[in-house]
Amino acid sequence: MISLTIDLSKYVSNLDKNVYAIYNLPEEVIAVIFAYVSRSPLSFRDNLAKLLADEELAMTMSDHFSATTFSHKAARFHEKWVVGYGHSSVAEHAVAHIGIEKISRLASAELELANTFNSFTEYSQRYQRPQRGDFYLPVELQRQAELKTIYLSFHKEVYDCYEELLEGLRTYLRKQIPKKSHETDRQFAIRIEKIAFEDARYVLPLSVLTNLGMTGNGRALRDTLVRLLSSPYLECHQLAKQIETEASKVIPTLLKYVRPSEYLLITNRMLTERFKQLTPKEAHPSEGPRAQFVALPDYKETLQQLATALLLRQLPISFTEAEQLVRSYTLPELEQIATDALSELRFFDNPIDELAHLTYQMVITVSEANWHQLLRHNRKTHFTYTRPTIRFGYTIPPRIREAGLTESFERIIEESEEVYRKIAAFQPNLAAYCVTNAHHRQIFATASLWELYHLINLRTSSEAQWDIRQTFTQLHQSLEEHHPVFARYAARRF
Repeated sequence: MISLTIDLSKYVSNLDKNVYAIYNLPEEVIAVIFAYVSRSPLSFRDNLAKLLADEELAMTMSDHFSATTFSHKAARFHEKWVVGYGHSSVAEHAVAHIGIEKISRLASAELELANTFNSFTEYSQRYQRPQRGDFYLPVELQRQAELKTIYLSFHKEVYDCYEELLEGLRTYLRKQIPKKSHETDRQFAIRIEKIAFEDARYVLPLSVLTNLGMTGNGRALRDTLVRLLSSPYLECHQLAKQIETEASKVIPTLLKYVRPSEYLLITNRMLTERFKQLTPKEAHPSEGPRAQFVALPDYKETLQQLATALLLRQLPISFTEAEQLVRSYTLPELEQIATDALSELRFFDNPIDELAHLTYQMVITVSEANWHQLLRHNRKTHFTYTRPTIRFGYTIPPRIREAGLTESFERIIEESEEVYRKIAAFQPNLAAYCVTNAHHRQIFATASLWELYHLINLRTSSEAQWDIRQTFTQLHQSLEEHHPVFARYAARRF
């Protein structure tokens, strides 16, 4: 046995305080230390010393120790409590950071929607220029010579159009936007180019490649892999296997036994069979984003719910007593309570938690470019969404119109729709790769007022991208009409 006299300073940030960071250890060992707290009276530091002193942990104090060293003791512990008994919460203490490169925008959306507990930072087409030839070619098309030729030809035209739009927008913007007094010619050119990137990207299809950084705990990553393996897209299956291989080098036991969900696969097949005879009516395509509430709670009842929750927080009374008291309040009194709770909010503040009890439902029709922003930066919204489609119209960026580039833009949109139909006749799922950033997707969303405050505050500011700003301005205006006291404090706060 290794001596219990171990220098813990290599693994904890202090030896004499009640709060300390734990580091320089395999993620699964950290998870074991945290898991022991429910069954051991010892401190985390004491449990860590015991683990480090155990030969089964396969760790020494030598300089050769690596943070990716696999612990057999940790493995056995997780096999018993996480895998064997289903105590999944233990897995949340082990975290992996994963770099993911050269996947399609379609697959990145599937990944980001797979589990809300993951964190992402993605390559932005608003600030960077995708390189010609950077697009995903579905494996299924590689064996279809005619469709493959059509697909490759379409992507050549896409990049030709993208570069044409970039140059046209740069020329137009140089005439429209004044150079700042302190800017060099190079700084001005870069600023103009960033604005051009933002609008030219709308012609790019979902096949275009992207990179992202991902952080997730063991539980979220496992659930993510199950969702990806149950996806209708082969690219997502391949991505899941790659993530599993690499994440398993850091948290090996926690990702054991990952497989597709039979429940999701069978349910999807049954629902597809159930609805296959339905033929949707002709859609009415729109040009810009549309957002509306479809389940807006009664204004006074919502104010009463908030006041009831606030009374429970502030006074030692029962829920029934709080409800009865609140019923005696007039509408102006209820509005004043809401004002008292919200008026001091500033830009970086989160509103009071009681807003999470107030639920709103929306239908949003937005471009794929807009959708990718929304899915990344929401915090607690629940989405049901259509698959990528050409059915609901598309957005033409205003500066594209102003620069006289609409004809070129619409030409490539029409080309994408023609290719979409040809590929859909072979395999509908593959056609999604030809949907452009401009095409609309319809989304049914449920969010609390807490979440709406986050989204409206962030997305109606002057710094927000114009497309998503229009979307949440519509929702904010509707909130002003129906729930005025809540709308008063939802937008940009200083």
